[in-house]
Amino acid sequence: MTLSTEWQERHAMAMRMPRAQERPIVAMLKGWLAYAQDHRARFDSPIGEDGVLGPEWEAIGDALRGLLNGDCGRLDCGTLDGLILNTMRENGVDVSRK
Repeated sequence: MTLSTEWQERHAMAMRMPRAQERPIVAMLKGWLAYAQDHRARFDSPIGEDGVLGPEWEAIGDALRGLLNGDCGRLDCGTLDGLILNTMRENGVDVSRK
């Protein structure tokens, strides 16, 4: 394993089997992602376009990004930040000012 893949391996393991401080971050992130997927499946539209739930879901994503400034163990915070922003974008949120 090269140095460039070690962080990826640690991050992947933390996502699959989180421990200690990783556990709540992974759980919240997975719940947030699942909420958007469920909304799309139920209403055939992205949650970011929902005038009531969209802003609240977006606020949770923003808060998750803020929590990445804390101790996240083996999780790669840059990877998670990108995941959150891409998920917002894919769900109809304008992320150009984030």
